[in-house]
Amino acid sequence: MIESPEVAWATIGLMLAIFELFVPGTYLIWFGFAAFVVSAYTWFTGVGITDQLIVFAIFSAIFAFLGLYAYKAVFQKVKSDDKYKDLNDPAKQYIGRVVTLVQNVDDNNTKVKIGDTVWLAYTEQNLKKGDKAKVTGVKDGVVLIVKKEK
Repeated sequence: MIESPEVAWATIGLMLAIFELFVPGTYLIWFGFAAFVVSAYTWFTGVGITDQLIVFAIFSAIFAFLGLYAYKAVFQKVKSDDKYKDLNDPAKQYIGRVVTLVQNVDDNNTKVKIGDTVWLAYTEQNLKKGDKAKVTGVKDGVVLIVKKEK
């Protein structure tokens, strides 16, 4: 059993800092910092639990806002290259690519082969199996829009 409130707050701060390693997001560390501040404050002043909780609440809010602004500043400076903008959208990665139709167009719908995969495709042109077409866009997130390659 922990008899000293200073040690209790330091332990809470350490536990929150360790939990930060296992919990997605970056918010527990700020509460851990606040617990360390309360530990030091209690060590020097010897205040009661009510004052400790008030100090913890105040410093938790302060550190959380400082963390929010720090992360915003960091993430605004870090810009990803445009070539990665469609990294998690495989259909959009094929825009501009020339593909081969694997079936005739029926009611503006067809299928195209890309590598070893067959994709649904949409076109307003009358294309036949074996024709080459260029991917110009994506419809409904998974249907490639194609036009006859010139």
